[in-house]
Amino acid sequence: MSNLDRIRIQHILVSFDTTPVQAKRSKENAQILATEVLGRAKNEDDFTALVREFSDDPIREDEPAPGVYNLLNNGIDGENFQEFVDSLNAEAEAKHKDLDSQIKEGELSEDEANKTMQEFVDGLRERGDAKQATIEHPRAAMVPAFGDVGFSLEINEVGVAEYHEDSSPFGWHIIKRLA
Repeated sequence: MSNLDRIRIQHILVSFDTTPVQAKRSKENAQILATEVLGRAKNEDDFTALVREFSDDPIREDEPAPGVYNLLNNGIDGENFQEFVDSLNAEAEAKHKDLDSQIKEGELSEDEANKTMQEFVDGLRERGDAKQATIEHPRAAMVPAFGDVGFSLEINEVGVAEYHEDSSPFGWHIIKRLA
């Protein structure tokens, strides 16, 4: 196990049609693409540009450094993304109850409440996306290969978490350690 407490990585997910991501390519084509992208990353192509071009993870246009994660090693405590997501979910539940109450009281129509809830959820999603790159993620909350590769790399080194049904079920993760 690495003796590092925290690392910062950036990654490119190359997925395929039978993974939870359901990218529109076969497993064989995903492996070929992952090998090509890994080669380009190791040849020091602009990693952020590669993320924008090839990653199957959702990327916001205004995001300066897409695909960045701060990982906490096993046994290290700190604020983590799951706790943040849980707090957003609690906000959404409270808003839903409030809107249901307003519908029952005749203050809002169901259509108005649905529109308001969708706007509220969109705002929560934006907050979650913005927090994604700054909050720490416990290593155990990620697929095992993600942390295994990330914590094995030196700063600015690039590696790959190969697709594996259990340890990397979303596809190939091309990972660059930033700090």
